[in-house]
Amino acid sequence: MLRFVEEILLLLLSGEDGDIAPSLPPHSLNTVLAGAVLMDLALENRIDTDLERLMLIDPTPVGDELLDPTLAVIAQDARAYPVGHWLGHVAMHGDEIREQALSRLVQRGILESEGSTLFFLSSNVSRSKRYPVIDGEATEEVQSRIMRLLFSDDIPDPRDIVIISLAAACDVFECILSRDELAEVQERIDLISKMDLIGQSVARALRSMGPPPPAPSVRPPEEIPQVSGWPLVGSAFDMAGDLRSFLTRQYRKHGPIFQIRALNRRYIALVGLEANRFVQKQGRSFLRSHETWQGFNMAMGAKDALTAMDGPAHIRMRKVQRSAYSQKSIEHRLDEVVDITRRMIAEWPQNRPVVTQYAMQNIIAEQIAILTTGISVEDSIDDLITTLNGLLRVHVMRQRPGWILRLPRLRRARKRVEELHTMVLAHHEREDRANRDLIDDFLELHRTDPQFFPETDLQLAVLGPFFAGIETAATTCAFMIYAILKHPELLERITAEADAFFDQETLAPESLRELDVTHRTVLETLRMYPVISGLPRTVANSFEFAGYNVPARTKVIVGNTVTHHLSEWFPNPQRFDIDRYTAERAEHKQPGAFAPFGLGTHRCLGSNFAEVQIALTLLTIVHDLELRLASPGYKLKVKQTPTPHPTSSFKFRVLRRRQSSH
Repeated sequence: MLRFVEEILLLLLSGEDGDIAPSLPPHSLNTVLAGAVLMDLALENRIDTDLERLMLIDPTPVGDELLDPTLAVIAQDARAYPVGHWLGHVAMHGDEIREQALSRLVQRGILESEGSTLFFLSSNVSRSKRYPVIDGEATEEVQSRIMRLLFSDDIPDPRDIVIISLAAACDVFECILSRDELAEVQERIDLISKMDLIGQSVARALRSMGPPPPAPSVRPPEEIPQVSGWPLVGSAFDMAGDLRSFLTRQYRKHGPIFQIRALNRRYIALVGLEANRFVQKQGRSFLRSHETWQGFNMAMGAKDALTAMDGPAHIRMRKVQRSAYSQKSIEHRLDEVVDITRRMIAEWPQNRPVVTQYAMQNIIAEQIAILTTGISVEDSIDDLITTLNGLLRVHVMRQRPGWILRLPRLRRARKRVEELHTMVLAHHEREDRANRDLIDDFLELHRTDPQFFPETDLQLAVLGPFFAGIETAATTCAFMIYAILKHPELLERITAEADAFFDQETLAPESLRELDVTHRTVLETLRMYPVISGLPRTVANSFEFAGYNVPARTKVIVGNTVTHHLSEWFPNPQRFDIDRYTAERAEHKQPGAFAPFGLGTHRCLGSNFAEVQIALTLLTIVHDLELRLASPGYKLKVKQTPTPHPTSSFKFRVLRRRQSSH
């Protein structure tokens, strides 16, 4: 049986945007969850209430992590406090209760999640409107039950009376019903809410709590601290250099919010743990990415693309691409990823320098091409890199003038990239293909809803996976090679894991997930060398942050990876230390501290896919080859544009082939 907390969250779930009633104030959400916890404890005969007080009946733990912490606190104090006292106490832990309940709903197969911000009913529940069998009982989905009760004369079940009573007391129905619908059923809500005495007691206390006291007066945006800069150019050179280091310095000086001027543009920076948590939880209501990517999309002839979408359109497009970018999709094709990697590294010369970044871009782009489109891009990698870098520098980073895109080299590259798109579509007209892939999903979306996804958007959608891979997973692979070559003891441990992994008869996803040292090395590479220095956004709706008002239409930079190099979250942050990710330390699990793939609803859709891809690529390389730095003692140099990546000076040598590539 589901707990009231779980059912309240499911009642509040928006199937359109994967959020929990974004219009419901956090205070109201926390109080209704607190009421749900107390009602569950009452149902378990652990507590009772009268019109004034809450009383402990039985301190025996229920055996449920959602309820027992509250029961334990109540049991520590024998006095009978008013119900409102305990509601206030439990509400302070609302975020924790919410996260635990959502995690359990995912584990039970009722919800599917993307990261920790987007939640959707699983396909089975969505279609059947029933939950999986729990404790031998199948239950109708709560939204269907409650709406049927409100819009009919059906006799409500005692549990549904409680849910309606709690929801009514915290203005939940104002968030999930239109004004006309609410007016139509308000009398019915009032009637049902009076049917349960304990529910009435809790609901009365909930209504009496009211909102929290108003925050101190919010200061206007012009009072936000300003970063000093050079005449005319401001901080343009600092931002074009190492943006993360620049934001970190200013965070130490000014705090989590400050203003930056760069040439004729102004930004407000949101930086640090507080900023990351704000964007993670509330960013979808206040920030959008459309303006950042609009020029890029137009240059590619597209109306829109995933990176530039916001709101329900963005969520819908994520759903279309979720399967192709899932961890499961790459785990089902481990042998192919290894075969592609071995085919590519077989071309590396022995005892001659190999440029690491370019070598990784070739491998990752080819893997993505085969897995998501079914064709090879070996002959197109240079054109993809040239086109992407040009468009990013002009239309996203705004570091180059638009005329550079008309240079002959860029125009030739763009033309060949367009030919690649045509070739991909022609391949998908064949009927003898073995695997359905991402392009099939795009074509199906275009066929069923050409207005939402027109033909003009196809080219950017088709090329998007290549663009993403050569600037993210490929760069992380290059940084990871540097890390393990600079730490021979770490290279030895990963090589041992690789050898054991490949000694198995079949490459199993379960075995890949058990590679502890490799996994922790990937995480530390993502922390130490993040490929996303900051998230440019536009303020859609004014909001308050750190005591200041941030007005609509403001350009914002979220320093999502600044926390990676703050000692209060990652001690000795300049040290490459994979022990940060042991169960004992688990520094990356501090909420908001670790954000290499971005934050909130725009967090990288393929992050789990990429982690498997990075790990498996490096395992194959160290299993098959013995590598060394081309220049002993080499110190990494990083080029910051268009995104951080090792310069071409970072090279390695293949000393010998440890295993035959087969």
